[in-house]
Amino acid sequence: MLLRTSAAFLLGSLAMLAAGPAFSQAGIDNAQQRAANLARNTAVKLNGGLVKYRPAACMFVIGGTPCLVKSDGKGFLFRFEGGGPAWQQLNQPPTTLTEVLVDPSGREVIGTPVNKILTPAAKP
Repeated sequence: MLLRTSAAFLLGSLAMLAAGPAFSQAGIDNAQQRAANLARNTAVKLNGGLVKYRPAACMFVIGGTPCLVKSDGKGFLFRFEGGGPAWQQLNQPPTTLTEVLVDPSGREVIGTPVNKILTPAAKP
């Protein structure tokens, strides 16, 4: 009985993997996705954690984010706004603008050229 259950689980798992394309099969660069995750988490840390800050929704897109403004041999540059928890859902203006540069492998932050507080007149 245990053997049949294990076999069914294994076959079900394989079917799930086969049903959805892997990142590379869908044309998604794994390094770019890692870089986006790292950039988003870096901004969260820089701006006081999730209790105080949420990055723009574009930083949660899987497989390519509109917040990626440059990708070349130097790495991935992300530019995005942020604000307090639920700022976008509540239609509130952003309070911060952040840029994060991540190395081409997507594993290391090279720098944060911009992390500034936005005033209503300063919104890009």
